Amino acid sequence: MFKKLSLAAALFLLPLIVFCETINIYHTSDTHGFYFPREINGKRAGGFAALAALLARDGGPHLLLDSGDWTSGTAEAKDSKGYLSVQFMNMLGYNASTIGNHELDFKEDAMLKNIERAKFDILAANIYDTKLKGLPAHVKPFKIYMAGGRKIAVIGIAKDFGSSQKRFRISKDRKALKKAMRQLGPLKPDAVVLLDHNSIDDDKHDDPNSPSELVKGIGGIDLVLGGHAHKIIQNAVIDGTVFVESGTALDGVSKVSLDFEDKGGGLKSIKSEYIELDVSKTGEDFYIKEFAEANRDKALDIVISKANETIFKYLPQTPAAAQQTNKQIDSPLANIFADLLKDYAAADIGIINTGNIRDDLPRGPITKRLVLEISPFPNKIMTVEVNGNFLRKLVRDALKGDKSLFQYSANMRVKYIMKGKKKPRDIEIMINGAPLDGKKMYSLALCDYIALGNSEGYMFKKITGRKPAGSKTVTDLFTDYLRKNQQGIKGAKTGRIIMD
Repeated sequence: MFKKLSLAAALFLLPLIVFCETINIYHTSDTHGFYFPREINGKRAGGFAALAALLARDGGPHLLLDSGDWTSGTAEAKDSKGYLSVQFMNMLGYNASTIGNHELDFKEDAMLKNIERAKFDILAANIYDTKLKGLPAHVKPFKIYMAGGRKIAVIGIAKDFGSSQKRFRISKDRKALKKAMRQLGPLKPDAVVLLDHNSIDDDKHDDPNSPSELVKGIGGIDLVLGGHAHKIIQNAVIDGTVFVESGTALDGVSKVSLDFEDKGGGLKSIKSEYIELDVSKTGEDFYIKEFAEANRDKALDIVISKANETIFKYLPQTPAAAQQTNKQIDSPLANIFADLLKDYAAADIGIINTGNIRDDLPRGPITKRLVLEISPFPNKIMTVEVNGNFLRKLVRDALKGDKSLFQYSANMRVKYIMKGKKKPRDIEIMINGAPLDGKKMYSLALCDYIALGNSEGYMFKKITGRKPAGSKTVTDLFTDYLRKNQQGIKGAKTGRIIMD
């Protein structure tokens, strides 16, 4: 009897559910193995130790989510086939991530092992395992998380992997999303979050899988956390849904606040802010920092050359530059790569996709690590024969806003004569001082990723006659160039691509 009374008393004394009015969601994406802080605009910023220190200051209920592409991008990530990324994310207590296209960089077995080792949930409603005839093992379409008495539903949408493997397929995203929403209906979540490895501002090509198109007309989705395009987007609202994207390389994190009515009421508002992980402000978690340093490849910190100036991926958009009649939009850094490809392959023209270059090259010492951060992909060089008409269309389609998806060797000049701000009325292309001949065949030196028709290189899918240009990678060529220029390097002269 005493035990029963005690149990009854205990049940009576249990506090009622306490509903928090604000639930914070911290979001990262496209971290690409950037585990350590680095110099960013003169500040030491980024890294998991800084993120852990920031999270420790949030005393309230919160979720930590990622939109994919955590596997590869640095030497340490590559050496561990992505497992080191999983270890960091486990230590920080991530709740969930979806699957990005780079999660398959180390083939199917490595991805499956990483998913199995993850202590956080892997969410992807649209992935199909042809071997298992359903979702891969340890992958869920969605999960409901309890935070502050609220039910926060998170649905995952993975990115198409391309043609590099055969086992996994990405089904139609809208069909998968609609099915997940039907299954969530009876569970009555207080908020629905879509974790998507796609972007509302992907300037590489017109993406039919844009999250804004994906959720259109479906209803009930409060927040979309996107990625892939490496953009920082905050508080974008389309048809009542909030869209947030958090950049790349763990330079910062998005903090998204979900505000609810008190006493268990509904969702009132969503507001996000991007927080730069400035180590001088966040500090660094001791244990995460210790783990990071223990796994750092010290040989990568050897200096091999220097940059005598900051060499930009994109020219800074100063007010004076914006007013120029002939606006230069080529890349001082990528131009170097385009020239290297042309010379190495002995081709008519060297072309590098701007996305192959991941960041600016800061003024000062250049280490092996910095080279791999700038050019992390193991892409080799191929030559492809195309006619002038093909090249003209490639150049036309490459213009996205005031940026070009491709950069060209010094012997090629492109002038876009604009019709308004978005579309060119005409294009003038000069090769070795002569106008482009539509019927003439030109040999192009490209990285194999583009030559094989991937991503912004989709036009090359139907081109035959590709030839390997040697055994060296794009990164090898840049490293050789640096070793030959011990006195230091400067950016290549711009003016190869002009908007009139």
